Amino acid sequence: MSIQQHQFVGWAQTWHDEVSSRRRMGAIRSFGKAMIHPIKWKQSWDDGGGTAGILYLLSSASTMEVKAFCDVIRLSNRRGKKSSEREKVVEELLMALLPQHYPSTELRTHDKRPLEKIYSRMLRGCSSNFVERVLDAQDASNPLFQHVELQKLLVAHENMLKRRLTNRLIHEGSQLSQPEIDVCFKEFVSREPPLPGSQPNMSASMQYALELLQARITVKCTAERWPRNTPELGVLMSIYDRLKRRSRSADKTFLIKLGLQLIELKPDLNRSSHAGVLWSAILALWKKDARQYEDLLVQGMRLELLRSRTVLPIIVTRWKENSDQYEHLLVEALRHGLGGSAKEINYNYLDIIKDVPRAELSAELRWRLLRLYCQHVPQSGIDVETTSDFKCISNQGWSFEVFEKLGKDHASLFLHRLYAANPNYSFLQAPTHYNSIYALRTAPRPNFNVELLLTVYNRGDSNTQQRALQEVDQLRKKAATAREQEDRALFARAAAHYAIATGDLETYAETILWQQRFIRDPLTAQEIFKRKNILTSEGVALLSGISLSPTEDMTLSTIERELAVANRTLERFNEARQLAKKEPSYNRSNWTMLSSLYADVYKERVSRAKKVKLQPHESGLEMFRIIWRGTTDLVHTIGAGFLREVDRSILDLLDAYSGLSLIAASEMLLDFAAQLRKKQDRNEDQDEVSGCMDGLTYRVISKLASSDTPLFAQDLIRRAIIEYPEASSWHRQFLSIRYMRNLPAEAAKNMLMSFAAAVGEKLEEQSYVRVGDEEPPKNAPPKSLIKVTTAKYLAQILNDADFISLETAVDVLTELFKSATHIDVRLAIVDSLLGTLNAISGNNSENWRSNPMVEKILNTLDSVVPIAGNLNERRPVDAIDWAEAKDNGTLPAPYELGGIPPLFQLLLDVVSGRQFPGLKELRGEMFSRLVLPTLHHSQEQHSEWFSLFLAKYKPTLDPDSLPRIPITPDIWYRLLDHQGQFLPSTTINEFNQYLILQLRFPRNIQELNKALRDNTTLRSDTNVAQWLSIFDQPNRLSSWKDGIDRLVSLIVAPIEKVSPTADLLGAVVSQAAVLLDDYESHMEQWSYLVAALGPASIKSLDLSKQESKTYDEHMKKAWTYWRESVPPLAQRLIALIEQKRAPSADRDVDVLLPSTFPLRLLCLPYLDPRVRQQDRYFRHLAKTLDQTLISFFKSDEGNPLLWTTFADTTNKTLASIYRIMTHRLCIAVHVGDLDLDADETATIPAVRLIKVAVAIEFIDGANKCGSLRKPKLEKDLTLQKVRVGELVKRLRVVMERWGQRGVPAEQVPFRDNFLRWKGKNIALWDDICSWDETYEEGAQSS
Repeated sequence: MSIQQHQFVGWAQTWHDEVSSRRRMGAIRSFGKAMIHPIKWKQSWDDGGGTAGILYLLSSASTMEVKAFCDVIRLSNRRGKKSSEREKVVEELLMALLPQHYPSTELRTHDKRPLEKIYSRMLRGCSSNFVERVLDAQDASNPLFQHVELQKLLVAHENMLKRRLTNRLIHEGSQLSQPEIDVCFKEFVSREPPLPGSQPNMSASMQYALELLQARITVKCTAERWPRNTPELGVLMSIYDRLKRRSRSADKTFLIKLGLQLIELKPDLNRSSHAGVLWSAILALWKKDARQYEDLLVQGMRLELLRSRTVLPIIVTRWKENSDQYEHLLVEALRHGLGGSAKEINYNYLDIIKDVPRAELSAELRWRLLRLYCQHVPQSGIDVETTSDFKCISNQGWSFEVFEKLGKDHASLFLHRLYAANPNYSFLQAPTHYNSIYALRTAPRPNFNVELLLTVYNRGDSNTQQRALQEVDQLRKKAATAREQEDRALFARAAAHYAIATGDLETYAETILWQQRFIRDPLTAQEIFKRKNILTSEGVALLSGISLSPTEDMTLSTIERELAVANRTLERFNEARQLAKKEPSYNRSNWTMLSSLYADVYKERVSRAKKVKLQPHESGLEMFRIIWRGTTDLVHTIGAGFLREVDRSILDLLDAYSGLSLIAASEMLLDFAAQLRKKQDRNEDQDEVSGCMDGLTYRVISKLASSDTPLFAQDLIRRAIIEYPEASSWHRQFLSIRYMRNLPAEAAKNMLMSFAAAVGEKLEEQSYVRVGDEEPPKNAPPKSLIKVTTAKYLAQILNDADFISLETAVDVLTELFKSATHIDVRLAIVDSLLGTLNAISGNNSENWRSNPMVEKILNTLDSVVPIAGNLNERRPVDAIDWAEAKDNGTLPAPYELGGIPPLFQLLLDVVSGRQFPGLKELRGEMFSRLVLPTLHHSQEQHSEWFSLFLAKYKPTLDPDSLPRIPITPDIWYRLLDHQGQFLPSTTINEFNQYLILQLRFPRNIQELNKALRDNTTLRSDTNVAQWLSIFDQPNRLSSWKDGIDRLVSLIVAPIEKVSPTADLLGAVVSQAAVLLDDYESHMEQWSYLVAALGPASIKSLDLSKQESKTYDEHMKKAWTYWRESVPPLAQRLIALIEQKRAPSADRDVDVLLPSTFPLRLLCLPYLDPRVRQQDRYFRHLAKTLDQTLISFFKSDEGNPLLWTTFADTTNKTLASIYRIMTHRLCIAVHVGDLDLDADETATIPAVRLIKVAVAIEFIDGANKCGSLRKPKLEKDLTLQKVRVGELVKRLRVVMERWGQRGVPAEQVPFRDNFLRWKGKNIALWDDICSWDETYEEGAQSS
């Protein structure tokens, strides 16, 4: 067929003619959209020239285009969009593309490319008959079958494929390929999302699956042809899950029954996971209605479904509640093997007992359950209660736990009959989770542990007890006569275990004593006294001395006798260890088990003591007394190691008591501890015993403090604190805030008062021992009776205490302060007193000042002054000490820890407001009442010490020439920082003298310091170190700088001051005079002084943003104070310099003195930079600057050649004050204005040079604050920018004035300076000119 015969239209023409691959693929997609429509497809097919034309197009298309075409054909045939005519033409096209498989086709492709796999994609577009013929043929050579995509065929040929599958599985239809079966079965049985079915809550796939499953049961061919990879139970449980999701209330019983039928047909399904799900469904139904669904449960158990054994604990639980109703079901479960095999009855029985939820079975039910196990689990079961022939359950192990679970009588009966049935088989398995005497299973003979257990069960039988005692004797004899070491150890162990089994403590004690004969036989002794043999649970229970099965005659006297024997037995163990120590083979590690034995015995003893029922007339306290008496005896006999092991148990025993009984029991412990402490000539072990007992006592008292009867514990706590002063860390637990809060108000008050009195007495006794004395005086107490930390803690807990009134707290603190001598105690007391005062003053009451407690606290604090201001806070020096020092030529030791002494520091912190904000109203009074007297006292003490020091090391130096310095100059600095406004003139003057001393240091002091430093012996002396710390500071001038800073800051501080401003100014002037007297040596200090007077001396407040108003008010007031104080001070300093410069007969005319220019600048009328400025103020400032410059250059010191230096000084001074852009521009406008006072400034060229230089610097500074260029956008032209623009316009006029040529006779050197600046700052000049709309950027003004 030729090309001319094909007429292509639309999409086909595009595909044929278009070169672009994108457009060609678009044409194919257009064809695909049309093919989906059941009617429009034909026109689109005809546009491609029919089948022949499309065949031609495919032969000339690319492989990717062929694939895209086949895909759109495949997608065109789908459910609801089918067309038989379209399917027919697709079949025609497909056969033409595969002529080798369809030779009868008329049309044939000439394309030889191997595209058969791609062509097979169009199979879905064919009719169902065509597709079925392909599937039936199963021709592996046909690419349509070889590459068939069954999952995609389902979209168009679902009914045909479902019919084929149904015929195959149910109606003996033709053979299908395995892939077809797998894909179609999965699709039609479990399709998601499902199509709706005809029955309620059922989808079509669920109904179809159910139909197949029912056929699986009834139709033979279905069973034979069922898919191997799809288990029937899986299909069923899929239906079950989907039905449960659709409706939880729907009846699913028919599915469960169907599942059980399937498992009966195919038993292997019972172990599958689906069987487990089926069992869970059965179990859920049975739990809902046991009677109705019991048959399903029984059938599931019979089929042994997976996890069916899990039902047994549930059945047992219901059987426990209603044994008559459920026992037949329990029997059924046991018969079907849910209880395990007959050879493992022991383990399975125990597992069931453990798995029973909620409350465990009673002993009677456990016995009944064991009977059922033995009767129905073995093939020929027996009733163990009525039958003595145990052959069917013999020769298998039985756990000791089985017998523990039974009552004594039943256990004895069962054990005895098993013993008879197992003459040669040791069936009793020993406990595994603890050491037991029943571990001896096969030796010395089979079932030896059974004999022991039977002996225990029959302790009340005299015949059994007699036989047991005889057996003990026989075993002891065998051990004594055995030739082999292993046999001796074995029989000795067996004898001890048999003695324990008798329950006779005397027999056990005698046996332990008898075992000591083997101490000299090291290997035997090591085996006998091994941990596993000594620390048996039964032995520990026996040694506890208290029976858990008391008889009617069990009284405290009986318990006391038994405890005495038990304790004697423990002593026998200790004796054995003592004997072993004497042997060369002794190894300490072999006897460590005794420590565990003591601990375990006492733990068991205490546990039983809590449970024992006493006679009505007997008290529990008597029980404690008996146990404690025996404990003390053992402590004396065994030693500290015993007490360490049992102390926890003793504490545990105290938990059983409360109220007065607990107090009495605790007193017994304290009395014993006191006896041990008083004992003289103690050995090392006794010291250790005493220490252990002290630790036990501490824990007992701590337990009392946290008990529910804190009121009863007062006396013991007080006694413990006084008797154990070294246990200060425990005192915090005894006397905790929690304990005090638990006391009634009056009790808390009385306890604190009595305790404060007792502590005060002890502290007073302690004060006999002087700090620093190597040995106490003979008349002093032998030892301090109270710890400083305890007294300190007592003071601390009273701070803000809520368990007593403020009056009581003050009384207690006052009582303590009277006798306190240690600085830490004093600190704590003062801190608490101040805290109390803070609480009173901070209660917002208007009349708090009239509270008598306030004056009482202040009176108590008055006594702090001589201590805080003493030469040594830690060891105050009194008048007697000073007199002795003068007589003996010695020096009292000063405070040597450096810095401000802590008590003085606390007073300073209070007044500075760092602590106790409620005392703000009392700051002035507390300063004058506490701080200032303390300062004066410190100065007096220190001056007295200076006199003694100089008398010893430099008699020629007059001590009166020294300033009155406190113990450390840091106090002055601290006062000036925070309380300077309270300082009187005398204190300011004393501090000023100290600063002058730093500037003009006397030579004789320097010589003394050098001599002291060079003497290696004296250099390490405390007194010498104190002297050098005051008068030999390496950074003396730095100290002076700190001092002058604080003085100036105080002068300009915006607060009312006690000291007149004139006195403060006078102090600065006096220091300035000293500097000027030797200016050549103090040039740096003079510059620092002048700089300190600048605006930097104004201190800012550290306030939050919410307090901005307060901040502004403060800064405004601060500037006012600065202007009122600094300019007059600067004038006085200028006058002082001029006075020094004036000719005098006694002074060199060429003396070197500083310039007054910086001081003159300080006298300018500066305004607060934080206040919005007005232009006229800056103009006034500029005019005043002009007058200052003119006046300066007319004076003798005004040198025009130094104009650059003066310009720099002026710029720095102004720039340090004004940092805002608009301020700087305004200053540049007015300072740089040459027409301002033109007549006067023109006569002094240096003035104009300075003005221009300062203005240029301010222009540069303003540019750094922000761009001076005019914004291009109107929205960026803010009010601030408008203000800048106005100033810049004015500034340009001023600057252009600088560049104008002068008259021929006029010298204008500033013009050259300006032109050079302009050349270097072209961009900045353009920014300035940008506000002129006629200015062209880059142009230069003439």
